[in-house]
Amino acid sequence: MRQIRDRLRQLRYKYATPPPHLQVFLGERQIGELEKREGQFFFRYLDAFRELRLSPIPGFPDVDQKDPYVSDQLFAFFRERLPDKSRPEIQELIRTLHVSEDDELRLLAELSRRSVTDPFELKLVQAT
Repeated sequence: MRQIRDRLRQLRYKYATPPPHLQVFLGERQIGELEKREGQFFFRYLDAFRELRLSPIPGFPDVDQKDPYVSDQLFAFFRERLPDKSRPEIQELIRTLHVSEDDELRLLAELSRRSVTDPFELKLVQAT
C-alpha cells in the first residue's frame, strides 16, 4: 500500500516529494501559499485570509476563488519584493547564501522575507 501511495505522489507532483512552497503570513497566521511546479506559479488564499477580512493582495482580487491563481511568471506582488539582482552587493549575498538566481521561491525567502511595502512575511517550506 505504501508503494502505491508513493507512486501516486510521484505522478501527482512529478517529484519524489512535493515541491517546496512559500507560506505567506500575517503575524502568526498563515494567510496564503505560493508554489512553483513545472515552470508555473500557483498562489492561493487560505481560510485565515478571509476570516481576518483583509483587503485583497494586489493581483489576486478574488479572495473567494476556489482554484489557485496560475502564471507562467512570478506574480508581480512577489516579483516586486525581490531586490535588483544586478547590484553587486545582491550578487555577493546570493553567492554567500548559495542560492540559484533561478530559484525564485528561495530568493524570496532569503532576500525578501519581509518588506517595507506590506505587512506579510514569507517562509519557505522544503518538500518532505
